[in-house]
Amino acid sequence: MKVINYVILTFMISNISSSLLFKLNIEQEQCFYDDFFSDSSVILKWKIFTQSRENVTSILPTINIQVTSIETKEKIYETKLITNKNKATFTVQSEGLYKICLIRKKYSGNQAPKDQVYANLKINSNNMDDINLDDAVSYQDLGHMYNKTDDIKFLSEQIINSQNSQMEIENESSKDTIYYTTWYKYVTLIQICVTLIVGIVQVVNFRRFLKSQNIIS
Repeated sequence: MKVINYVILTFMISNISSSLLFKLNIEQEQCFYDDFFSDSSVILKWKIFTQSRENVTSILPTINIQVTSIETKEKIYETKLITNKNKATFTVQSEGLYKICLIRKKYSGNQAPKDQVYANLKINSNNMDDINLDDAVSYQDLGHMYNKTDDIKFLSEQIINSQNSQMEIENESSKDTIYYTTWYKYVTLIQICVTLIVGIVQVVNFRRFLKSQNIIS
């Protein structure tokens, strides 16, 4: 299966949260853009995936997270990934568009791991517009869905009962077939025995006839 090298963005809603999954090559950065309001508390959660779990620890220090304001070009947050499946929190002072980047630097060890590296980054903000879900689904809609579900359940039960009945009929038919087949074998065996007996009797009678006619001694 061909590996997809470009960024795959997956947006998730959990009190306005965003998540992305992408491949991270050496000396490469992958960025995500998001709007934040003033005084927003932003939580970044990440997890790094590699082909070999043993190499995750050595690869993590080569990856940095940077948050930069698009308007002012100011870097408002930066951290190095020390542990996997961790999180970081920072506060946005002014409203605007921000760039969140994961940057993978060149490995400084004796031998760089050759594993392909994938990163998952989830961004949460507590100061976005709250979604009002009170009227998202009405009672009438749920009632209609319940009726449809009930109909599907009823039809499923009917189908299952019909299949069970058909299986019982087939089982009975199979039993009858086995029963009659067994009796047919017995009857056939009896017919063979009777035919042999009749044949033997006829041979004996024919021999007696030949003796009575002095044809054989």
